[in-house]
Amino acid sequence: MKLLTKISIYYISFSLVAFLIGGFIFNRVIKSIFYTQLDENLTTEKLLIVEQINYSDSLPDFRTVFGHLIEVTVFNEPKQKFGFIKTTFLFDKEKGKLIPFRHLIAEGTSIKNRGYIISIYKRLDETQNLITNILLTMTFLFLFLMALLIFVNYFSSRSVWGPFYQTLQNLNKYDISQDTPLELSKSSTKEFVLLNKALTRMSKKIRRDYFSLKEFNENASHEMQTPLAIINSKLELLVQSEKLSEDQMHLIKPVYDATTRMSKLNQGLLLISKIDNNQFFATEKIGIEKIIEKNLENFEEIIQMKNIEVRKEIEEPVVLTMNKSLADILISNLITNSIKHNVQNGHISILLNRKKLQISNTGQPLSIDPQKLFERFRKSDRSGDSVGLGLAIVKEIINLYQFTIEYLLSGSIHTLIIDFSREGKLDDQNAS
Repeated sequence: MKLLTKISIYYISFSLVAFLIGGFIFNRVIKSIFYTQLDENLTTEKLLIVEQINYSDSLPDFRTVFGHLIEVTVFNEPKQKFGFIKTTFLFDKEKGKLIPFRHLIAEGTSIKNRGYIISIYKRLDETQNLITNILLTMTFLFLFLMALLIFVNYFSSRSVWGPFYQTLQNLNKYDISQDTPLELSKSSTKEFVLLNKALTRMSKKIRRDYFSLKEFNENASHEMQTPLAIINSKLELLVQSEKLSEDQMHLIKPVYDATTRMSKLNQGLLLISKIDNNQFFATEKIGIEKIIEKNLENFEEIIQMKNIEVRKEIEEPVVLTMNKSLADILISNLITNSIKHNVQNGHISILLNRKKLQISNTGQPLSIDPQKLFERFRKSDRSGDSVGLGLAIVKEIINLYQFTIEYLLSGSIHTLIIDFSREGKLDDQNAS
């Protein structure tokens, strides 16, 4: 959810709560004002009637005088002083329904020692209609003001938060591999100025660390591979020498295997480091079918030696926008994995379509969770001389291009499925 949308939702929610509470209070206050005024009128009418009882021998028809229902009863004996005002309902024959009335009832004794009972009824429907109209008007006015405030708040917030969104846009476009500093838009808001300073400071440090790590990787690759290559070449010469005894050969072979393994480890870790640092930024349209064919040709001798049957099902040409080297490494590692961990007289099945690449092969049962094979240095006990980085490199490439990969195991059938249909990486054209 966007920041401005979230702010607007909070603003509307709090406004509605405030409106409901304020509306309730306003309704009670308006009602109290009207009822107080009405009760004062009723009390005034009562006083006028009492005055008539005190100083007149005859009483007029108060209904015609005041225009509403008034009942006055005079007694020869005195009455105890008593009175109250309440809301009551009377049935209106003309309208056929109950009508609310404000009812004053008062008892007392006149100066002539005569008791009286006064009942005054005043209709409340018109008053209630007036209160309703006032509340509706206030509701409409509130909704209009709230809509206006939301509109003003949205565009003012959009203007205030403009530098922040510009900063986010610049951060999304920023490429650490390019030798250009992070450029941020200027702002007069103190908090955004502090944010930009912090981001600029952070980006400079990240760039320094990135280029230092990149330089270290390059130097390490050169400095470590060179002595390892020399050691391997010298060991190969020793192995080919006829002067070595069988015991010496047994001593040299573990050293040769260890240096070969160390060389593979060095190459694999450096490759993972380069992928993590996004050093393979150049991309182009790659035909996946062509890379599969090329790798199968490269491993044809090993496939024939293990008598592995290869079944291919290319449903349609698939073109992905990737780095060419990483695409080749991805397919090569998958096919190498399916050959190396296959069994004699086994088979490999390759399925390719616009949604996925699926490679299945026969093999030995696993001794660990298949999903853990994507971790570095994780391998099955039967993996032999594998350094445990093949599928870790595959996982790094998959993550880089936001594909998904799944390892399925059904009996002796191992299946790797790459789903590259979700992120729009496909291209309808064939690779050149």
